[in-house]
Amino acid sequence: MAQRVRPDRTAFNARPFDGDGVSVYATIGEAVQYRQLRCYNGRRAGKRRRITIKGSAGQPFVRKTSRIDSVASPDDSLVWTIPAAYLGQTVTFDVRRFADDVENDSDNYRAATVAISAGGDDETGILGTATPLSLEVRAGGIVRIRLAYEESREGVQPTVFRAMRTAGPSSPSSTTASYSPGQRLVEIDTAALLDSSPYTFKVRAENALGSVTLDVLTGITVEADATGPDAPSSGSAEAI
Repeated sequence: MAQRVRPDRTAFNARPFDGDGVSVYATIGEAVQYRQLRCYNGRRAGKRRRITIKGSAGQPFVRKTSRIDSVASPDDSLVWTIPAAYLGQTVTFDVRRFADDVENDSDNYRAATVAISAGGDDETGILGTATPLSLEVRAGGIVRIRLAYEESREGVQPTVFRAMRTAGPSSPSSTTASYSPGQRLVEIDTAALLDSSPYTFKVRAENALGSVTLDVLTGITVEADATGPDAPSSGSAEAI
């Protein structure tokens, strides 16, 4: 009886998702082709979408987006140099978790579309939103503008918020308040305004590094009191 003898050869298998980390994918355009799923950036559709795309015999006819880099530990970070082919293009990046040889392919984990300038800067702009909270009349003709800022995961983040007069009986200088990523509450004190006179202000978000701006609030009506509000004459405390 003939016996089949297998050659004594070692087979090496690649393990691209070994460890516990993230992969970064990038492609020119506004969709990442991930296996048989084309993943669009959620901000264009108002929510995340997944569209199955198949060619003949069930095979995808769009080439899968390449993984540009990865780290295999949550303690590691990624630094990736933008290649020349991406300059002056709109590029979509997709970040996906993986662990124990399995990558998250059930949904788009964190896609972002970025407009990259010819010099390699982010030209997407400031995309966050602001909500007015209160106006506080203070002594010396100053009004404090309070707002809540909700960052966008795309675009650039502001470094400064500027209060600018758009109408009123005098021309006070613009005033600013600094901003750090993750900060939510912003407070800006205006310059001294004329007593008991209506003014209109707007608040502009600015990124000083790229000179990118966005008017996040407009039509803010304020009226200053040169003496400020009366000091409380009495008060009490109650346990809660």
